[in-house]
Amino acid sequence: MVGSGVSSQLTMNGVFRRVALLGVASVISGVLVGGVLGRIVMRISAVAAGPEMVGRLTENGNRIGEFTIVGTMILIIFVGGFSGVAGSVIVVGSDPWLKWLGPLQGLGFGLVALAATGDGSPFTSVDFFILEPRALNVAMFVGLVFAFGLVVSGLYWLFDRTLPPAADREQVGYLIVTSLGGIGLLLVIALFTVPSFCGCEPNYGFLAVILVMVTSTAVHHASTFI
Repeated sequence: MVGSGVSSQLTMNGVFRRVALLGVASVISGVLVGGVLGRIVMRISAVAAGPEMVGRLTENGNRIGEFTIVGTMILIIFVGGFSGVAGSVIVVGSDPWLKWLGPLQGLGFGLVALAATGDGSPFTSVDFFILEPRALNVAMFVGLVFAFGLVVSGLYWLFDRTLPPAADREQVGYLIVTSLGGIGLLLVIALFTVPSFCGCEPNYGFLAVILVMVTSTAVHHASTFI
């Protein structure tokens, strides 16, 4: 009985550790890809659009070709950070079902994250119509989503090899980080249900898919504790 209890504790800590590392990797990836790389993509898009587009307003009220330190920091911290926190729900929720991809799991994360655009609203943004070449903008947007998944996978690999392994005793740090995932879940719920929060139409159908995915993953992990 004692041996079984230790084994169960070790398994539980292993789950908390993996979820925590994937969550942290997702947040950092959101900042790096959604924030920093996203800013670079915006710059490329503005240059490719030509000088005649400089000064025009994008759908969210920003001026094309206008890059400020404050605007960049807001994009990196808030947009990048938010996308990372929301993305952590997608990553953790889909993780057990994508393990069969092995080294390509990062692409799987990217594919699920791309599907999380729901009805494809990012591709119907007026920005894709006023900025040319349109194909380049769409390709860069899709590339950002897949880059997010790949960076998550790479960061997890790094964390997994440098941070303390799962042990047969309580590991409070991993448990605390895992519990913070509830914040990400609340953000995702708001994103798909509150129009004023996301500036888009509610997508209850896709939210239901995410909740089913997260719930099934939670049940899957819980079954390993028994």
